Amino acid sequence: MDIIYVNLSPKMQSTKSVITAEDVAEITGRNQEVVEKARKAQIYEFAEDHTRRIVSQLKVISCIEKACPSAAVISVGAKETILEYSSNPRHNKAWEILKVVFVACVSFFGTGFTIMAFHNDIGIREVFEQISSLITGESGKGMLTIEIAYALGLAGGIIIFFNHIGKRRITHDPTPIEVSMRKYEDDVNNTLAETWDREGKTIDAP
Repeated sequence: MDIIYVNLSPKMQSTKSVITAEDVAEITGRNQEVVEKARKAQIYEFAEDHTRRIVSQLKVISCIEKACPSAAVISVGAKETILEYSSNPRHNKAWEILKVVFVACVSFFGTGFTIMAFHNDIGIREVFEQISSLITGESGKGMLTIEIAYALGLAGGIIIFFNHIGKRRITHDPTPIEVSMRKYEDDVNNTLAETWDREGKTIDAP
């Protein structure tokens, strides 16, 4: 008996209305002829009014077994996969640029306001005056030097923390934003899958 290994992806996006097994999973096995049949097995066909569906692991296995009745299917991937369908993949570049500019402005001014509010809350100017008086013996003298050094240190800390200088990475490690976005995406996918499963909307094996 031939063995087929299926690694189901947690999420996929497609511009095709007919979804096959190779669209939602990595499929491998020793018998390439059987593997090719499994990859072409139809999993789901989107209607015009549907743009998102959640398909269970058992549904994918069932469809592959129908296409390859003599093979044993072993799944090593996700329990469900989220299918997203778009018949019109074209994006409005002007709208995309506008969204990027808006997010950049909100991030820049929002972060600046937060830093200023934090400094005002802790009384950073009084702290600088105390440091200046301790070093120079005179209150207010050397304040500009301390402020410039603090500003440069703050900027350097932000760059090191976010691991980016423009488009270049400082190290090969993922940035904190990338880690947070990945966790957020996983949480959204898990929540969608659990919600649809509770509501009985998940496409399961018959």
